[in-house]
Amino acid sequence: MHSSEKLSVNEEEGIDLVAVWRALRSHRYFILLICGICGLAAASYALLATPIYRAEVVVTEVRDGNMSGAASLVSQLGGLGGLASLAGVNLAPSGGPAQEAKAVLQSRRLVEEFIKSQAILPELTSRAKRPLSLWLAVKRFREDILEIREDKRTGLTTVAVNWTDAVTAANWANGLVALANELLRRRALDDSSRNIAYLNKQIAHTNVVEVQRVMYNLIESETKTLMLANARVEYAFTVVDPAVPPEIRFSPRRTILVIGGILVGLIISLVAVYLRSAFGESHKRSAAVA
Repeated sequence: MHSSEKLSVNEEEGIDLVAVWRALRSHRYFILLICGICGLAAASYALLATPIYRAEVVVTEVRDGNMSGAASLVSQLGGLGGLASLAGVNLAPSGGPAQEAKAVLQSRRLVEEFIKSQAILPELTSRAKRPLSLWLAVKRFREDILEIREDKRTGLTTVAVNWTDAVTAANWANGLVALANELLRRRALDDSSRNIAYLNKQIAHTNVVEVQRVMYNLIESETKTLMLANARVEYAFTVVDPAVPPEIRFSPRRTILVIGGILVGLIISLVAVYLRSAFGESHKRSAAVA
C-alpha cells in the first residue's frame, strides 16, 4: 500500500524545483531590476557618505623597578614589622602603576582634558545634529570616535581614532597618548613631592633610628621618582608605533556595501516572486473549487 500513497504525499508536500526554476526564469527581469535598484542605492550611499579614516597608535606600558610613591611606602614600611604604624603611616596597597596607567588611558577625564586642551569642542559640535555640551562631546568621543584595544598576549595597547580627516585622526591619537603620559607624570610629581614633605616631617617627630633610616631611604626613592618624572616624557606609556595619517578610508567600504545591496535586492525579489506565485496558485485553486 502504502508505497504509492507515500510517494503521492511526498510529491504534494515537496518543492517542485522545475516549477521554481520556471517561476524564477519568467521573473528574471523583475529580479534583475530589483537587484540593480538596490545595488545602485548602495553605491550612491557609498559615494555620498562621509569617509571615515582610522589612525592607530600602538603603545606599551613602561616597566621598570620604580614604583609610585604610595606603593613604595607600603612595600618598604610594611615589610619592617610594624614600623609603618610607628611612623604614623597608614596606606592601603593600590593596584600598582600599571593598573593606574590603564585606568587613566581609558578614563573619561582623559577625554575631557583632551577636548578642553585642544579646543576641539566646536569641531565635534559641527558634526553633530545639535549643539553638544562638554559632557555630551566626551560621551560621543568615547563611544563613536575613540577605540582602545589591549592585547593581553603581547602586552601592547592600540589607541584608535576614527575621524573624517586623516591628519586630524592621527594627531588626536598621538595627542591622547601624550596627554595620558603628561597626566600620569604630573600625578607622580605631585605624589612624590607630597610624600617627601610628609617623610621629612615624620623624621623630625621620631627618635626611632630604624624608622629614620627607612624614611631616608624612602626620601631617596621618591627623589629618584621626581628625577624620572621630570626627565622622561613617555612616563607611563612608550610609543611603539606612532599614528600616521592613513591614506585608505576605514569606512564606508564601497565594495562590501554594493555587494550587500545586490544581495538584499536578490532576497527581496525572490521573496516577492515566491509570494506572487503562492498567491497565484491559491487563487487558481479557489477558482477551480468554485
